[in-house]
Amino acid sequence: MPHIVFVCTGNICRSPMAEGFMLHKCKEMGRHDLTVSSMGIHGLNDYPATEYAQKVCEQDGFDISSHKARYLVGDELQKADLILCMEPVQKKFVQTFFPWLHKKVFLLGAWPEKQTRKSAIKDPMGGSYEKYQEVFSLIKTHIVRIMPLL
Repeated sequence: MPHIVFVCTGNICRSPMAEGFMLHKCKEMGRHDLTVSSMGIHGLNDYPATEYAQKVCEQDGFDISSHKARYLVGDELQKADLILCMEPVQKKFVQTFFPWLHKKVFLLGAWPEKQTRKSAIKDPMGGSYEKYQEVFSLIKTHIVRIMPLL
């Protein structure tokens, strides 16, 4: 069963929204062939997703209120088939500290194509609810785009 890991900075905004949305899409599609998780390069262990992240997801029909942030888990990353980061800094961090995973680490906004400046999904932390909606919309677009490839 393929395992997808989403990675952002604190694991309280983007990666939990991505994890929640992909799990929601899998359920809608009747797909039971993927496992999905999320982590942060500076994970704020045991913190919940931000209020705006939870609200955006709730308005889209799924709940991430039980999410607990966590730092990168080496064993789980090792077992992952695909590690999708939000920004180049996270990709570089994972590749630097886990160099043997180099070929599994990509940007969500680029995979499976080449990375460009527009591939990054910026952090909404500290921004308005509208900013969270914009970021979530980008995450959704990319997940819908890649689902048939998984």
